[in-house]
Amino acid sequence: MTLDKAGLVFCLIGVILAAGRGQRLSGDMNLEEIGPKCLLPIDGCTLLERMVADLVSLDAGTITVVIGYRAELVQKACAMLEREYGADFNLVRNDDYLSTNTAYSLHIGLAGAHGEAVILNGDLLYDRAILNDVVKAHQTTIAVDNVKSLTEESFKVRIVNNRIEEMGKAVPVERATGEFIGISKIVGRDLGAAKRLLEALAADDPNTYYDFIYQSLSEDGDLAYSFTNDLKWTEIDDIHDLKHAKSIAGIIAARR
Repeated sequence: MTLDKAGLVFCLIGVILAAGRGQRLSGDMNLEEIGPKCLLPIDGCTLLERMVADLVSLDAGTITVVIGYRAELVQKACAMLEREYGADFNLVRNDDYLSTNTAYSLHIGLAGAHGEAVILNGDLLYDRAILNDVVKAHQTTIAVDNVKSLTEESFKVRIVNNRIEEMGKAVPVERATGEFIGISKIVGRDLGAAKRLLEALAADDPNTYYDFIYQSLSEDGDLAYSFTNDLKWTEIDDIHDLKHAKSIAGIIAARR
């Protein structure tokens, strides 16, 4: 339990999206044996364990993990983490992970949720300070890298007057404010609207990203942006990302 700005108690839940197959990385690694990317070990600790440890330290009441590809391996890992960290897990299966994307996974992951939800893409390695800044905000908040050099593949955002004017890989690099990195929080007063937006997104295109709900939630100007300001992080889409993750893991660990 945590207190909000008005001194009211709310329940914080964590949602980790880990249903995907990781097809780009599977060409270089045996993910059939390893499992989804959340089970990749970096410096002897899986991405999933790092996220669980962080969420437990932030007093998350429940940790929802949306599973799909090699679900049994994630279930086994969560059972071990439950014993080690005392976490309360809620495992939600996306059996349609091959034909859906993160909008659908988050839609089913938030079903029945109340309070505040912290959402993490399951393929992230990040500086804990990024997550801390998002969690301590009093508004619905997304983490944006405002420093890195962007590419056509970056999931870019263009922020104007506190609103997201454009979002997605198609946003021209020269117009972008930065890249949404896959760490966010939805406060309780926005959770109902977020669920409705996710339901509509997934119904319209099951293979789209949940990220677009934040463009709609920004329309009233009340969305907050937590800029990374050169704090280290990376998503792991391919073998080059994995090598980069291993190269920055020591820097991240030294700051924990």
